[in-house]
Amino acid sequence: MEENIKQGMEEAVSLLLMAYLFIVFCLYPFYMQNGYVEIGTAKFNFYKYITIGGFALIIPLSILCLLLRRRQRIKQRQMGIWHNKISFTDCAVILYGASVVISFFTTEYKQEALWGERGWYMGLVTQLLFVSSYFLISRFWEYEEKIILAFMAAAAVVFLLGLLNRFSIYPIAVNGAARDFISTLGNINWYCGYWSVLFPIGFVLYWFTENTLLRIAAALYTLLGIATGVSQGSNSAFIVLAGLYIVVFCLSFKSVERMKRFLALCIMFCAACQGLRLFRIFYPESFDYYEGTLCDFITMTRLTLFAAVFLVLLYILLVFAAGKNRIDIKKCKIIRQIFLLLMAVAAGVYIMLLASNSSVEDGIRFLGSKQALVFSEFWGSSRGGTWSAGVRTFQSMPALKKIFGAGPDCFANYLYTLPDVMEAVVEQFGNSRLTNAHNEWLTVLVNNGIVGCIGYVSVFVSVFIRFVYSAQRSPQHTVQQEVQHTVQREARHEAYLYIFGISAFCYSVHNMVSFQQILSTPFIFLLMGMGERLMRNAYGIDKKA
Repeated sequence: MEENIKQGMEEAVSLLLMAYLFIVFCLYPFYMQNGYVEIGTAKFNFYKYITIGGFALIIPLSILCLLLRRRQRIKQRQMGIWHNKISFTDCAVILYGASVVISFFTTEYKQEALWGERGWYMGLVTQLLFVSSYFLISRFWEYEEKIILAFMAAAAVVFLLGLLNRFSIYPIAVNGAARDFISTLGNINWYCGYWSVLFPIGFVLYWFTENTLLRIAAALYTLLGIATGVSQGSNSAFIVLAGLYIVVFCLSFKSVERMKRFLALCIMFCAACQGLRLFRIFYPESFDYYEGTLCDFITMTRLTLFAAVFLVLLYILLVFAAGKNRIDIKKCKIIRQIFLLLMAVAAGVYIMLLASNSSVEDGIRFLGSKQALVFSEFWGSSRGGTWSAGVRTFQSMPALKKIFGAGPDCFANYLYTLPDVMEAVVEQFGNSRLTNAHNEWLTVLVNNGIVGCIGYVSVFVSVFIRFVYSAQRSPQHTVQQEVQHTVQREARHEAYLYIFGISAFCYSVHNMVSFQQILSTPFIFLLMGMGERLMRNAYGIDKKA
C-alpha cells in the first residue's frame, strides 16, 4: 500500500515538473504584455508567478516523496546504492545558494536585494528559484528525452522571428519595435543570451544522434540557429560559436562518424553565411544591420565561400579514407593537441601585445591605433570600462564583505557609494545605470563574494566536466552495431549528456562578456537539472522500483 502511494506521488510530481518545463521552455519565450515596452519586467512577472505558484504545489509533494523514499531505504537496508546521491555539482549549487542567503542577510540593501535591480530582478528570490528548480528537476522529474524536441520547436520559432525581424520582416506587429529589439525577447543582448543556451541543443544533437529524422530536424534547426546567431547584431554570438565549434572539434576524435558530422556542421556555418550574403546582395535595403560589426562582415565576405569549398573537399577525403579503412581517427589526436597548443600560443601572444601596447603612451608603432590592442574603458565594446568598474568595486570592499559580497543583485547599489568608481562610470556611461560588470563571474564576485563566486564557477565547471566525461565513456551507438536493445537505449540516453554539458559551457562562454538575466539563466539551471537527472539514472540513483 505504501509503495503504491509513493509511486503515485512520484508520478504526480514528475508530471507537474513536466508541465512546468513545457510552460517555461515553450510558452514563456512568447509572453509579451505591451510589446517591447517594459518587456523585462513583464517576462520576470510571468516567470515569477508561474514558478512560485508551481513550486508552492510541487515542493510539499516533493518533501513527502523524500520522506517515503527514506522509509523505503530503511526497510530494504540497501544503503550501498546511495553512496553517490550527492554529487559535486549538487554541493556547488548548495554552496552558491547558501552564499546568496548569507549575502542577503549581511547586506545593508535588503529591499533591493530581495527582488533585485529593477529591470534585472536577479535578487534573492530569483536566485533561490534557480537553485530550487535545479534540485526539483534532478530529484523528481522522470527523464524523458522527447521533451527536448518541444524545446527545439519553440526555440526555432523564436529564432525564425529574430531572423525575419533582422531582414525587416515583421509577421507580428510589436509595440516599440526598433533595431535593438528582435523576436519576442527584446534587446539583442537578451536574445543572444537565450540563443547561447538553446542553440547548442540542436547543434550537438545533430553531431551525435543516429536517428535519421532527428538528424534532419537538428540540421534544419542548426542552420536556422547559425543564421540568426550571426545576423542578430551582438558580437558575443561569435564567441559562443567559436567556443562551441572548438569543443565539438576536440570531442570528435572518438570516431570517424563524429568527425564527419563536425565537418558537416562547419559546412553548415559557411552555407548559412553565404545564404545571408545572397539575400543582402539581392535585397540590400532590407537587412537592418550594425555597420562595422562582425555581423556585417561575416554576412558579406566571400571568406566562408572559400572555406566551404575546402571543407567539402576535406569531407570527401575523409569519407573516402574511412571507406578504404585507411584512417583511424583515434590515432589522429595529435592534431587536437597541436590545435590546442596553437590556440594557447595565439592567446598568449594577444595578451602580451595587449599588455605591451596598453602600457606605452600612444602605443607601440603600427599597433597603437588598433582599438582591439589597447586596453581602455572602450576596449571590447566598453567591456574594459565595465570590467574595471567591477574589479575596483570588489577591491574597495572590506574583508568581510569580500567574502559574502554586497548582496544579491546589489552591484549598482554598492558601486554608486564609491566616489572614484562612480565618477569614472558616470563619465563613460552618463545617466545609464551600470547594474553589472558585463562579466557574470565578476558580477557574482561583487554580489555574492568569494564564497558565492567559488560556488557558482564550480557549478558550471563541474557540469561541463562530469556530463561530457560521462557521455564520452558511454558506448558509442551506431546503426551498424549489433548490440542488445537495452544497451543501445542506455548509450543513446547518456549521449544526451553532451547537450546539457555543452549548453552550460556555451552559457558560461557567452556570459564572460554578458550577465545573468531572466531569459537565459532560468533555462540553463533547468537544463543542468535535467542533465543531473540523467546522471542519477545512469548510476541507478532515485530510479523507480
